[in-house]
Amino acid sequence: MTAQEIRARFPDLETVTAMFADSNGIMRGKVLPASGLDKLMKDGVFLPASVFGTDATGESVAETGLVWECGDVDFPWRVIPETLFAIPDRNGRELAVMIQMLQPDGVTPHHLDPRGILASVIDRLKAKGVFPVVAPELEFYLIARENDARGMGQAAPIDGFLRPQETNQIYGIDAYQEFAPVVEAIKDACRAVSVAADAAIAEYGRGQFEININHNGDILRACDEAVLLRHLARRVARGFGYDVTFMGKPFGEDTGSGFHLHASLWDGDGANLLSEDEGQEPWENPAMAHAAGGMAEHLADSMAVFAPNANAWRRLQPGHYAPTDRSWGYNNRTVNFRIPPGGASARRLEHRASSADINPYLATALILAAMVEGMEGKIMPPAMITGNAYDTPDRTGLPVTWAAALQRFRESDFIGRWLGEEYRHVYVETKDYERRTFASRISPLEWEWYR
Repeated sequence: MTAQEIRARFPDLETVTAMFADSNGIMRGKVLPASGLDKLMKDGVFLPASVFGTDATGESVAETGLVWECGDVDFPWRVIPETLFAIPDRNGRELAVMIQMLQPDGVTPHHLDPRGILASVIDRLKAKGVFPVVAPELEFYLIARENDARGMGQAAPIDGFLRPQETNQIYGIDAYQEFAPVVEAIKDACRAVSVAADAAIAEYGRGQFEININHNGDILRACDEAVLLRHLARRVARGFGYDVTFMGKPFGEDTGSGFHLHASLWDGDGANLLSEDEGQEPWENPAMAHAAGGMAEHLADSMAVFAPNANAWRRLQPGHYAPTDRSWGYNNRTVNFRIPPGGASARRLEHRASSADINPYLATALILAAMVEGMEGKIMPPAMITGNAYDTPDRTGLPVTWAAALQRFRESDFIGRWLGEEYRHVYVETKDYERRTFASRISPLEWEWYR
């Protein structure tokens, strides 16, 4: 759509927001007046690469080499036309569009932009004759707009009762109905901007919900939809007087929130490589086993992306529907890599390790790369779990702390091969700075316990 066509469709346009997800998955960008639309659509904008070397607070990290050493240099960013949408409930006065950083030639995706990294991974997979299909699922909590007196988040009060839900209500219809107006409004907003939001359910925690995104062979679009869902969920919830958090573990007593990715791999003839032959069990297909083996083999190297902050590591606890090991199995939610039930044609693996506040482009790139490397190398997974994976965890070689995960990431050949050595450096320096800053802060609990 040209700028002229946009103006004709939205004659009352006031602003257009050019936005992107940074390495933390946080939306950043520029809000431009309507007068800037022509230039934006034709030439894009210029922003520095250092935006991908910022921690969760927005602090630029000098150790990345993207700030002072290079003069904080700008690069061209171009709009992704198919992501243009009108902000719901703004009556055409406000538009938004996603943008992507390019090399100085203005054409080639930049190797430090997670979206560009994923695009490169997809091209490499297609060159191997492998065509992935994915479906993200995101869990989140509705929360109160205000923190409590200690600065801690609070569960959302039920409208009209001024109190949160009192008990966990997994799949509860009444629990869903208590917050149905806001959850349905989030789904409606997603559909209005062509985010393929599908089923929504009440999850295990109080005020916790999950929204699924439909399966898509356009992997970049699927990840665009994941970051847009998070953006829209926050915006819509605030219009109802609530807020939303995608933190991995916002409340110690309740389950954490995950980003579950359903992924299948197809060949050039349209056949699902993970489908079993007639008379076979799903796990008996060597390609399925090897894909799970690749996930298990490279899990340790990737945990710095799947659990990208201090809070995300709190989510990884036994018995809370968050995987803690390298396990895989059929129709089993205690494992990390789950084969969901269903027909052979829809056979896929569900990757359950990631926190809901990850960068979807990075997580998806690593999951798909691990699956393909597993198939190419015929990597065998651990013994399949048929009961409670928490009873016999296989944590062989896995980091157990954020610091250990970052060190493993720093030294990983797998990460260097698929994300690039320069981005590996940028990401680990950014996150290690964030980790050290977080560790230096004194918490209220320390005053409670050690005064």
